[in-house]
Amino acid sequence: MFDSNDEMCSINSHGGSMSRTDQFNARTYDQITDYPWQREGPQGTYEAKRVDEGLFVRVDMPGIDKKKVKINVEDDSLIIKGEGVKESEHECSGRTYVGSIDLCPNFFKLDEAKAEMRNGVLRLLIPKIKDGQQSKTISEISVD
Repeated sequence: MFDSNDEMCSINSHGGSMSRTDQFNARTYDQITDYPWQREGPQGTYEAKRVDEGLFVRVDMPGIDKKKVKINVEDDSLIIKGEGVKESEHECSGRTYVGSIDLCPNFFKLDEAKAEMRNGVLRLLIPKIKDGQQSKTISEISVD
């Protein structure tokens, strides 16, 4: 059984000189926010919502190839990074995205998380732990 205080998650985003934290309850609340993680270039969006299987996260990262997306795991946090390249001499730099998701301890099976990047959109499904299950310790989630 889970304590309701253990069901709070937070998404931390950093863009240029601004930082932002959004908290949501993993059981009852969906989080949809504009302009969260992008540090340079035109702004994008993300969505985090509870689904029957666990937590679904979508991050728009236009201009980023899946080979340039990394999802690292530190304790109960996911650190998502995407780095693009400058494609024109008129651009200041390529797009860079960085953000983290602080997950509820002992609520999700990070070792069974699935991530895919297609057409500049990262989709991540993190299953919830069922009674009696445990999650194995991992350091990275591969992106297909």
